[in-house]
Amino acid sequence: MPEPADPAEPHDDETLPETPTLPEVDSPPTEEVLEGLPSTDEIIEHAQTAEEIVKEQPSVDDLLRRDR
Repeated sequence: MPEPADPAEPHDDETLPETPTLPEVDSPPTEEVLEGLPSTDEIIEHAQTAEEIVKEQPSVDDLLRRDR
C-alpha cells in the first residue's frame, strides 16, 4: 500500500488548476468607513442581554405549531 503524500512537500500533480487571481476592487478609505460606525459606548448602550434575545425567539412549540 503506498504511503500517503506529505502535504508539506511540493508535488508535480499537473491536474491541479492554478490559483485564481482576485480582481482589484475599489473601496473607500478605512477612515471614511470607520466614521460612519457607532461608538463603542453607543453599541454597549443598545446591547441586549442573552436572556432578552432568547425571550424574543419563538419556542420550539411555536416553530412546530404545537398546541400547549
